[in-house]
Amino acid sequence: MSESVRQWKRRVQLVVGKGGNGLQVENLRIQFEVGKTIEAAPNVAVIRVFNLHPDNEAKIKNEYDEILLNAGYEGAMRLVFRGNIKHVYRYRDGNDYITEIEAGDGDKDYRTAVMNETLAAGTTTSQLVDRAVGTFQGGTSKGHVQVNDRARLRGKVISGNTRDVLRDVARESGANWSIQDGQLVIVSTNDVLPGEAIVIRADTGMLGAPEINDKGVAVTCLMNPLLRVNGAIKLDNNGIKAKRQQAKALATKREKQETNSPLGRETEQLVRLDPDGIYKVLKLTHKGDNRGQDWISEIECIGLDQPIPSTR
Repeated sequence: MSESVRQWKRRVQLVVGKGGNGLQVENLRIQFEVGKTIEAAPNVAVIRVFNLHPDNEAKIKNEYDEILLNAGYEGAMRLVFRGNIKHVYRYRDGNDYITEIEAGDGDKDYRTAVMNETLAAGTTTSQLVDRAVGTFQGGTSKGHVQVNDRARLRGKVISGNTRDVLRDVARESGANWSIQDGQLVIVSTNDVLPGEAIVIRADTGMLGAPEINDKGVAVTCLMNPLLRVNGAIKLDNNGIKAKRQQAKALATKREKQETNSPLGRETEQLVRLDPDGIYKVLKLTHKGDNRGQDWISEIECIGLDQPIPSTR
């Protein structure tokens, strides 16, 4: 969040529709949890709307198939999720009737898009990506794409899932591909999306202290809709604490006892801190409730010169 924006007066807006037209919900209670990663598998969201009118609920179940979720603060609300509706449930909790929506970002295109193309000699990687985007029928468009744009020496016939083609393109370019808020994004593993790094510290909404472990750095802050997977954040390295996992510490203690080793192994090999405090966001979770306690963004990130953990 820009330091000039005051983080007060929560705002949530849910737009459910088809082709840009539909239902707008803003004055009811809305809970949500949005999970985003740099992985190709679609990002997901679970959204709960309290006491929605039955007619509108019926439209969500039977007529509409797209959602946009905007969240933030008065005068600073931004898109935090866009996707396709997968499931809709209705249940009662006390005196409230809750409509729960499960959605996936680019889910239809990830699952169903297929390429049947004959590439002529000289076809570039960018042209191949454009043809891949042309197979998307679920609304996914081309976003920030960073590839090694080389021309093919020979012609080639491609037949198969579009996601497999994009996987190979990203691998050849040393990058990761994903769909983020309805856009195809391909970003080099050692680079970030364009734009300034978002400063995360106590006076911009950071909660607690960042923690470093063997996967990267984890930090929690007040809801910040400007955060982006593959984007950059700036942390104060002096405030980052090491997180020692109790289970690993106990396992190491047992190993020392069994081997009578005075040293044993380190409880975990911590990643290196970035010298400039600039980190790439690998995973982002927004948890919100416009009439409850939750209103946070959880971030997992890593330095730009660090290999992305394969365990993700």
